[in-house]
Amino acid sequence: MLQKNIPSIVTLPVELIYHILDNLDILTIFISLRNTFTILNLHREKLNEQQFQCLFNALRNNKTITELHLDCNRIDNQKTHYIVDALKNNTTITALVLCNNNIGADGAQSLANLLSNNKTIERLNLGWNGIGSEGALHIANTLRNNHILITLHLDINDINNQGTKYLADALHYNTTLKILILSNNNIDDTGALYLANMLNINKTLTKLVLCENKIDSTGVKYLANALCNNKILTTLNLRLNKINSIGAQYLANALKNNQTLTDLYLGWNKIDNQGAQYLANALDINHTLLSLHLERNKIDCQGREYFNNAILKNQVR
Repeated sequence: MLQKNIPSIVTLPVELIYHILDNLDILTIFISLRNTFTILNLHREKLNEQQFQCLFNALRNNKTITELHLDCNRIDNQKTHYIVDALKNNTTITALVLCNNNIGADGAQSLANLLSNNKTIERLNLGWNGIGSEGALHIANTLRNNHILITLHLDINDINNQGTKYLADALHYNTTLKILILSNNNIDDTGALYLANMLNINKTLTKLVLCENKIDSTGVKYLANALCNNKILTTLNLRLNKINSIGAQYLANALKNNQTLTDLYLGWNKIDNQGAQYLANALDINHTLLSLHLERNKIDCQGREYFNNAILKNQVR
């Protein structure tokens, strides 16, 4: 009896593959080719309940997907449970993108439980999910003992100073997280103090993003003092806060002592020519900083001249 050889889709002519794919939705394609894909991007697919169940049934035994993108899919607490249940034994997914959904604090707790046992997820994006400070607490409790996660996005989540404290305290103990994104929350000078205290202890975090919060010069003073001692952080983003030239002076003093920071973002603040002079003078001493972003401040031609002179001095050296 002759045995028929059924060709794999990857061996079909490319024109035929395109014709097939043009008539299928992405979820059907994934389920059909679930042992072929390594990145599954379902951005804005707005999957319904049945589609979610089909997806996660297919994911339970999948051994090839390393990145799963489910941003903008109206994922609530219940659907988060589907995700957690499907991934609890998964050993291949390293990046989980869930931003711009409706996960909330309860969903954050479910994901925190997942992270407590998961050994592969290195990047988690929970931005814009309304987890609040209660959700931040659940994530923080997991961070104390998690040794896998490297990048954590918690931007636009209504996290206040108390939630920031939970996270900062957890990072006193965490030894693996390198990137923390806390943009567009409700963090003011008190929250900045908690983070500064963390930076005095933490030996792993290399990038801290705090843009679009409520940090003014007092909060910057706390962070600047921490930078004088911190030898790990390479990127600090403070765009769209309330930093004036006094805050710029604190940062300038820190730059005279810090030998690690390479990227400093201060755009869209309230720094004037005096602040520009403080920062430019610091560049005479600091030889580590590679990029300083000051767009949309109150710096005019005079302030720019301070930097031109500093750059010329650096070129001569």
